[in-house]
Amino acid sequence: MARPASQSLSQPAELRATKGALDQRWIELKGVIAAALELDPRELRVDADYQSDRVWAGLQGAACERVTRDQGGANWVAPLCEMPSNLLAWLGWQEAWELTTGQRPYRFKNMGLTVYLGKRHEAIKPQFLRLEWPGITKWGGPEVSFQSPGAGHPHWQIDLMRSLAQDRPVDFQPDPVEIVEDFETALQEPTANDLVRRLSIERMHLASAAPWWLPAPSGDVGHHINAPRDLPALSRWLNHSLLYLRQELARCVVHA
Repeated sequence: MARPASQSLSQPAELRATKGALDQRWIELKGVIAAALELDPRELRVDADYQSDRVWAGLQGAACERVTRDQGGANWVAPLCEMPSNLLAWLGWQEAWELTTGQRPYRFKNMGLTVYLGKRHEAIKPQFLRLEWPGITKWGGPEVSFQSPGAGHPHWQIDLMRSLAQDRPVDFQPDPVEIVEDFETALQEPTANDLVRRLSIERMHLASAAPWWLPAPSGDVGHHINAPRDLPALSRWLNHSLLYLRQELARCVVHA
């Protein structure tokens, strides 16, 4: 189900491109991503799937492994950086453009970076977080707009708690005749830890570009709501986002 559009009095124009510009973009992004991840470019490629109404681009190649996303569907991921205890952070990258009409018929839809944690050649890689940048497009109505009212763009979303909850083992259920009812236990209130584990924090949009200390121009949608102005800007954001992710993931330790 599409999220409601975010209405605004003033917003940037759509980002559009020709097929030729996108074909060149996939070649350039392969080098950008391989360099940021310190991978052999021969082991990584950007694969673009042109469909009747859009194009989807993602990672493939010998360096990649296949995982299943929390929201369903398989995805190829590349090693992002090493983590403690033989763990690796893995990167899933997707970019989508919608096919419309005009001289530059492709309209930017979304770019998403998803980080997974896991070991090489193991199927289980919990989904950790996402960094997403939706564009100005039709998100649920006839008019082009931002996605999700008031949400930050670009933004972070944290998936780890949901991923770990999905991997919990199923509790053994004894035969009903063996159950001894304990009214005190049955009426016990859930603890704060129990409630926190069940919070849907993955629904939060945590703005990654929000200079709120600056005065906002009249009619502006807010400093935390931004759209890419051109293809070089989108590529720079991707490159620096990858470098920043590697920098911050290097701070992680495994607690004893």
